[in-house]
This record gives sequence, structure tokens and C-alpha cells, in this order.
Amino acid sequence: MIHIYGDSHANRSFKNLKLPYNDFHSNSITMFRIGRDNIIIRFSKNMIKKGDILVMVYGEVDCRCHIQRQVDLRRNEDDVINELVTNYFNTIKNNTLDLDVKIIIVGIIPTTKQYELESIHGPITHAFPFVGSDENRVIYTNKVNKLLEEFANKNNYIFFNPYSYYTREDGTLKFELSDSVGHLEDNSVFLEKFVELYLQLK
Repeated sequence: MIHIYGDSHANRSFKNLKLPYNDFHSNSITMFRIGRDNIIIRFSKNMIKKGDILVMVYGEVDCRCHIQRQVDLRRNEDDVINELVTNYFNTIKNNTLDLDVKIIIVGIIPTTKQYELESIHGPITHAFPFVGSDENRVIYTNKVNKLLEEFANKNNYIFFNPYSYYTREDGTLKFELSDSVGHLEDNSVFLEKFVELYLQLK
């Protein structure tokens, strides 16, 4: 069985998956919160069986908002990102000890250009859902994804980052493939790549 944990992207990116899975997503949960609280939301060892696949989908909100907020407080961005990912992996390890499972770490979706979202939904008059420039959010997403891959390899997890099809040359999300608020709408390539990975693991 596949068990999917994460924020809203865990739900939207995996919609219509033609494999047996449990959707344990919770909207707006950050990677920071998972690492801080040492809790994977809606996770229970009692539901996990030998050979199951655990999928973790966190971090988009952090790259869109919270890393820049820390940088604005004069923290070094690399220190912020390293702490974020380190704590996240510590939580995953702490909660999955003694489980005979495969763990998939899903990379972070490319960031949406602010003006494209505003062109559909009107001007944003508060700090959320964007903090920082499009360019900075692309940098944060790339850095976090690089570190997620590095940590996944160190821990014998699988890093799954199927977003090249969805990414423009400038690193932002192809808006025409989105739901206009930052999620995938056309997730067919995402699912195709995931099924390919799943078949390799069986």
C-alpha cells in the first residue's frame, strides 16, 4: 500500500492515481512544522505494513513564504535551508524507526509567478501567499530540492522530482499546467513518472 503524507500538493499532484493508496494530506502544513514538532501529521505506525511505501510531500509553502521571512530577519539563507531539511529528515527517521518500508521524498514544485496568479485572482494586498521575489523563490526551491536529494541518498530513501516537464527556463511553474493557485492541474506527467518509479520498486 502507498501512504501519502503532505500538504495540499500531496492531494492535488496525486489525484487520479491508478494505484491503491491512502491520502493523508493536510492543507498548508509546512516542512518547518514537521521538523519542529517531530510529528508527521496523520501518521500512525499501526497502519503501516511490511513493504508499504511512504510518500512525503512537504516544503512548497516554506519555499514560497517562510524562508524569505527568515532571511528578512537577517538569517543566512543556507543556514535556514539546512536547518529546515535536517529537522525534516530527523522527524521522518524518528517516526519510521523499525519499519520495513520504502520512503519516497517528493521534490518541491516550481514556484508560481506572482503576477500570473494576480492576473487571475487580483492583487495580493498582504504578505501571503508570496514573500520575496519570483527569482528568490526559484533559488530557494532549487536549493531545498538539492538538499532533499542529498539527504534522501544518505538515508537510503528515494528522491522523486518529476517537475522538469512543468518548469520554465526561468525556474517558475508553467502556469498553463497549473490550477492558477500554484498546484498542478494537468498532473498526467507527474503520475506517469510516479507509476514508472513504483514499478521499479516492486
